[in-house]
Amino acid sequence: MNQHVEAPLDPEDVGAGPEAEKDPGRPADTGDVGAPPPDEDPAPESWEAIEQLFVLAPHLQSGRANVMGDTRVSGDVVAGDKRVDVHLHENPLPRLHTVGPLPAAELDYLAETFAPNRRYDELCSELTAHRILVLRGRPGTGRRTAALRMLMQAGPKAGEVIALDPGTESADFADHVQPGGVHVVVDPITSQDSPLRDIHLNAVRRRLGDDGLFVVVAAHGTAMEDVTAHDWEPPPAADITRAHLLHAIRHSATDGPSDGAVAADTARRLLELEPTVRYLSVGPSPGEAAGFARLLVEYAAGRCDDEELSGYGRTSAEEITSRWFGEGDKSGGATLRDKAFLISLAVFDGLPYPLVAELGDLLYIRLRTVEEPDRTAGYPVFGSSPADRLTLARAQEYDDETDTAWGPLPDRVVAFRNGSLWSTVLRHVWTSHPAVRKPLLAWLDTLVTDRRVFVRLRAAVASGVLAAADFSYAFDNFLNQWGSSSRPMQRQLAAWALYTAAEHGMDTAVRRLLSNWSKRHDSARRWTATRSYALLGGATATSALRDIGRMAATGPAPDSALQSALEQALEALLQGPAAVIVLERLVQWHASRGPLQELAAAGFLRGARRRHWAVDAEATAWPRLLWLADHDARARRYVVVMWRALLGNRSHREAARAELVRWVRVADRASVKAAQHRTFTDAAPFDETERYDTVSDVESALGGLLPLLVETQNDWERLDFLLRRLDAPSGVRGSTAARLHAALSDPAALPRPL
Repeated sequence: MNQHVEAPLDPEDVGAGPEAEKDPGRPADTGDVGAPPPDEDPAPESWEAIEQLFVLAPHLQSGRANVMGDTRVSGDVVAGDKRVDVHLHENPLPRLHTVGPLPAAELDYLAETFAPNRRYDELCSELTAHRILVLRGRPGTGRRTAALRMLMQAGPKAGEVIALDPGTESADFADHVQPGGVHVVVDPITSQDSPLRDIHLNAVRRRLGDDGLFVVVAAHGTAMEDVTAHDWEPPPAADITRAHLLHAIRHSATDGPSDGAVAADTARRLLELEPTVRYLSVGPSPGEAAGFARLLVEYAAGRCDDEELSGYGRTSAEEITSRWFGEGDKSGGATLRDKAFLISLAVFDGLPYPLVAELGDLLYIRLRTVEEPDRTAGYPVFGSSPADRLTLARAQEYDDETDTAWGPLPDRVVAFRNGSLWSTVLRHVWTSHPAVRKPLLAWLDTLVTDRRVFVRLRAAVASGVLAAADFSYAFDNFLNQWGSSSRPMQRQLAAWALYTAAEHGMDTAVRRLLSNWSKRHDSARRWTATRSYALLGGATATSALRDIGRMAATGPAPDSALQSALEQALEALLQGPAAVIVLERLVQWHASRGPLQELAAAGFLRGARRRHWAVDAEATAWPRLLWLADHDARARRYVVVMWRALLGNRSHREAARAELVRWVRVADRASVKAAQHRTFTDAAPFDETERYDTVSDVESALGGLLPLLVETQNDWERLDFLLRRLDAPSGVRGSTAARLHAALSDPAALPRPL
């Protein structure tokens, strides 16, 4: 079944959150945001827009971890029970990298699969000697991987590697590194007016001290001044395949890692196979070489035959797509109507066949007008059979359920078997067949105005893939128009498209555009930039906070729609992996005066209302900020500072009390659930009195936090009054509120959780 959109923290307080934003449109002569046309749905709130993206466009699920820091997604993840047989040798979707400490698992995998080139040792020595290195190379050549391996080798053992936000100004790098720390930044945003200068790197070196390390991974177009850059070239494809092959063989044994000599012998035999030698001789990219290693492991295990191994490359998404659209009808290739179906399937992959076919026929009419402008409009009612089309598309049909206003309804949906075909089809027709562009854009224009949310969203995602293929053309033809529109839904389309473009490798251009829009005194563009930052999450946290603060404090005061968007963006960022960075900035803003103080208060209270996202739907619902405070010492310090400030501020006191009461109620429900679980596991009837003797992890964490909010007698009296007013639903004292009240005076009075 399609995944659900997250509910408010408190199920009993469905109306507690802000109403769905009715973001107004903007009269063309003022730049202000006004009300949406009466025939258009209001744009969803920021968090709802995030959930819609990942639920209705499951192709992008892999990027969800940048928004929800504790999400772990691997393999093919789609709505429903679908299981797609993704080819092992296909390149994965380009991923935005999270800002902050890199996961240890990623670094461990990199260490075991890295293949150096002939200059690696020289470059590593350069980094060790000078503590700073600028590594320049084309994307996809393994330059980031090489930089991380150098940092691991030259840095302290088991030390963490911290990734800086590429949107950070190079002049501010020194302010974002830690003395003695190990840091990397990939593709920093520069320009001819603001290049990466040697003076910036010297400031970083002074800040790092004798033990810190810093690597800048740059593209050939990165603007630099007086900076020595070292060029990176990928190692031979055979070396990359061997490294990944050895790792896969060692870890594929069912009885634990295999012997090194056995793995080396197996790898040697696989590398000497004729199809292997032939494929590696053509010089595949590092990603393709790594994918081929995984295919060789499948071959060795008998899950892949000689034909598939020999056909590697010819069965890739690019080759398949080229054959589909490179052959004419008369040469026995796919008909124009079938090609329209393939494009429609690329946009609506994973949705019912009738919808894909119907919308594909609308595209077919537009395409045929280009090929045969004098032909009468219309098309055959009966064309290719569904089975023939699915065979052509290498797609499968399967049962699924869709959540509707009438509850879950069964569906038969269709999807490519190869998980990368949907985006490859769109890129191919956009870049290789220019005549398709105008009719394709006209078709997408009709889709983005459809009343169905999933149709609009899928059209925006497809537009984002096209933008990743040709950003300038996309900006001129739809991105700028959507982003500056008076219609809030069109601006949301722009945000979805920009996120998709960034995930498909155009992140540098997207970051630059968002920074530019945030500097302009145009409410519509600022709104779009803010919504885009909420979607990008932890990948742009530092630059997002910089630009959000700029939009709140400079230029004309934000109107109600922009102000709401700014607050919602902070709420979304607090859900992600960079939440501690966001909390730190909120503390700084609240200590100031004016609009930043108000924004910090509103953003924090919105974040307090959210629950912590957990993979297990049955897990106890923690308030997100309480969970952070319980698991991270820095987060606890910032959460305590914000609660003290808000509870002591006359303007925000009532709202802060309401959110704190919500936390107490959540803790109470968690303790009741813990008591019921204990009784169930003990196979004894649930005794209502047991709820008063059971303390959940949530209640324990809250009981440890509340005493920290007390600095003065006034602080204690406020919390004392709040907790004394809260009784259990039955009116019996001895509830969670009573235990928390006792812990307020004596933290040791709270029983330990089970």
